[in-house]
Amino acid sequence: MSTCHVHLGLPKTGSTTFQKALQLNADAVAPHVTVINRMCFGPQRQGLLRAHAHIRNSFASGIDLPTLQTHLETAVGGPLSDCAEGGPILLTDEGLCGPHPGQFAHHKAGLPALNAALDALAAVLPAGRTVFHIVVRDHNRWVKSLYNQAVKQTGYTGSLEGFTAELPQGFDVTHHITALQAAHQDKDIRVHTMESAALFPGQQILLDCGFPRDELSGLTLPEKANQSWSKTMILAMRVINSADIDDKARGALRREFAKQRGLFTDR
Repeated sequence: MSTCHVHLGLPKTGSTTFQKALQLNADAVAPHVTVINRMCFGPQRQGLLRAHAHIRNSFASGIDLPTLQTHLETAVGGPLSDCAEGGPILLTDEGLCGPHPGQFAHHKAGLPALNAALDALAAVLPAGRTVFHIVVRDHNRWVKSLYNQAVKQTGYTGSLEGFTAELPQGFDVTHHITALQAAHQDKDIRVHTMESAALFPGQQILLDCGFPRDELSGLTLPEKANQSWSKTMILAMRVINSADIDDKARGALRREFAKQRGLFTDR
């Protein structure tokens, strides 16, 4: 039976760069790992996006497991137990960890959905054959990156100090994830540091999935994922994020901008 590897982010730890590396090297990776990447269009990506939207929108009231399972089955292209039997599967979407600071205009402190997301995903993915991967980075750099995202995409007007003060008192992302790992000892949760990756963020996840180490050096390395943002596109994305429209329309607009940025292809 297949082992399902789930890359949950965290956001702003090089997830998009990792996903683009998988996309650029799809032909080299495919013989070793079945990749379900949020950067690819089609039913698989739709399933992932619906799964992370469901987690984000319902973690406080309770994640509906049958709904989540339906979305994940769409993502893997069939029943979880039958997909790519015998070979590893990698789901990668940092949105599966739920909302994070700076993501929306109504700033949310901490990572409020991560506990619930882990429990819900574990409940619907193959028992005993699911590995969760979380990438962390230096806390101060992480917060600064979240702050920059909030300024660019949601129009946050406060200072970095003010943004930091909105986090729970004493919150440190590295300590938080270490505590989370200890609290979920019934799950296989592997924590990786962004700074330890020599080639690209997430390379250890790929190795854990069974990709040969001696083939890493032959992979095409992605450019910095967010280089293509222009001032006009940042302003437009800010308008989209704050507009009074439904999630379906907002998602369609975001996808169109993603195409314009050249980050996604139709693999």
